[in-house]
Amino acid sequence: MLKLFIPVLLLLSVSLVAAQQRPAQRGTSVVQPPDTTCLFSFSSGTGRSLTTYCVTQNGNIAEFSAAGTEFISSPGTATEGFGMCDNTVLGSPVDYFDYASSDSGNWNPAIALLTGTTVVVTRTTTDGHWQLTQTIADMKASTQAYGSARITMALKNLSTTERFLVGFRYAQVLPAPFPFADFDTTPTTALAMTPSAQGPGLSSTGSFITNPSDVTFSRVFQTTTPPDPCGINNLSTTFFEGTGGILQLYILDIKSHATLTFSATYKPI
Repeated sequence: MLKLFIPVLLLLSVSLVAAQQRPAQRGTSVVQPPDTTCLFSFSSGTGRSLTTYCVTQNGNIAEFSAAGTEFISSPGTATEGFGMCDNTVLGSPVDYFDYASSDSGNWNPAIALLTGTTVVVTRTTTDGHWQLTQTIADMKASTQAYGSARITMALKNLSTTERFLVGFRYAQVLPAPFPFADFDTTPTTALAMTPSAQGPGLSSTGSFITNPSDVTFSRVFQTTTPPDPCGINNLSTTFFEGTGGILQLYILDIKSHATLTFSATYKPI
């Protein structure tokens, strides 16, 4: 059964903080390793609306907090990113993923650029089948509402074959200082909340930008082990209390040299 990725719902208002803008570095080897280091940092709002997050060289959200509650890098290493399972050849699925803390080892070095309050990260797979362009747009907070990070993913089929796959955006959510959260979903949003502690929660909402005939799901993932794209399990659409992740899942059919674009938005609630 496929593991589903459920994005966490966050209400963030953000004003860009030009943090750690080290130049985008090209790896010396063909494969670029996973990276949890913040390259671009964003912050907006004050008091209860204060929202912060950061983006790595590879396009992962390595930190996301609201009103002093950290969701993604708590405790320890961040686990957030993109995964997909290519099922084009029956019986021989191929997985690709990068969760910041770990990856599938089949991604070429990424090119990361910041323009204003938008980060664009472009990378390809080592087998030459896929190009992934992630565009992370900073949606600023107001005095009364959190900010958010909108992640648009443009996936291009570079091969000469029509390809079938499942893709998702996933974030492991362990809100600090709380030991667990309440996880739930709506048809388009995955939620991790801390109502018992009267703290904020995180949500992710998914949508297609193009080709809405394909399928998208919001799911929660009841484990702290990152999803295996070609062996996804422990997915749920019902409420549970504990530890886990949020995920937006997309079932895709992409023609040769065509591009599909879809998105996931993290926002505190």
